[in-house]
Amino acid sequence: MGVSGWFRGVSPYGLAFSLHRITGIILLIYLCMHLTYLTSLTDKTGKTYETLISITVTPTFLPFDILLVLCGLYHGLNGLRLIVHEFGFAYEQRKAILAASVIITIAAWLYVSYVMYKIVVGG
Repeated sequence: MGVSGWFRGVSPYGLAFSLHRITGIILLIYLCMHLTYLTSLTDKTGKTYETLISITVTPTFLPFDILLVLCGLYHGLNGLRLIVHEFGFAYEQRKAILAASVIITIAAWLYVSYVMYKIVVGG
């Protein structure tokens, strides 16, 4: 079937689950990259760390960091929603809970993006 099959004839719940899978894959790839990044910090001088930080904490990398925050927030909140439903709680309110989790994700993401922008770009 492949990834494109995740989006055929999709209900809002199916779309939420497909996005949950995709954000999980993105977070797994980021985790592998992050662990690789951390293993490069083994020198005792600290020069490698300073070089990597000077490259990654820049306005160029800001969009990637902002998208990573979006993936983390969505994956976490949608995961909590799935756990609540899996235990059989609030099943009748599942549409409202899905909408609330999306709204909370977007609101938190916008706030965190603003804070990150202020920190990296300044102002």
